[in-house]
Amino acid sequence: MRWNPAEASEIVEAARLAPVYCAAQPWVLELHNQSVYLFETGRRSRQDPLGFDRLLSCGAALEHVVLAVRHAGWHPHVVFPADRASPDLLAVVRADHREPPGRHDLDQHRAIRMAEGTGEGDAHALGWASHWAGTELRALNEHELVVLTTDDRRPDHVRGGAALQAAVLAGRSAGVAVRPVVHLVHRPEWRAGLIERHELAGFPQALAIVGAKGPVDTGPTTASSSRADS
Repeated sequence: MRWNPAEASEIVEAARLAPVYCAAQPWVLELHNQSVYLFETGRRSRQDPLGFDRLLSCGAALEHVVLAVRHAGWHPHVVFPADRASPDLLAVVRADHREPPGRHDLDQHRAIRMAEGTGEGDAHALGWASHWAGTELRALNEHELVVLTTDDRRPDHVRGGAALQAAVLAGRSAGVAVRPVVHLVHRPEWRAGLIERHELAGFPQALAIVGAKGPVDTGPTTASSSRADS
């Protein structure tokens, strides 16, 4: 079995529309049979030497890929390989069986192409949005949402980026402004202070400002290209 042309086109386009939190698109897709392979590409920058923002960007693309697969009527099985022979391979999404998309899947997929929300909202109302194991969307107050993961390895950064994007899409669908804040969270002293102030049990990967204008220069750009091999 292989992706049909419409499915392959939608997967690639959905990924292309994912936000990028670093200088350039840090990922590339390869489509083989009925699987999507997400690879990290390029070099890390001085501003992001550990590659946190790059991996969050990869996670956002992964969220869009999963939604495109669900929209096509497939159940996506996602694995995060630990393959030393291919260290740049971050995730593989396999369509393992037919499954009609639910209303939530359709709403989130539709939001990929929607404009950013501009309305007010409550961060507590977005906690449901993440479907990624090992992640939590925790409201710190009415306007701040933190993305937590149970561990702090590369796959956790990718999952964190996917969970953050799920919250952004949920906000768009509801017309609520949700503005990601990623660069501050990976400054060690700022991150440690956030954990201490709010007694957080997990690892903060990102923040989202809900229903209010976020800090200047914290927003993403949009990815420009991807590659599909079938």
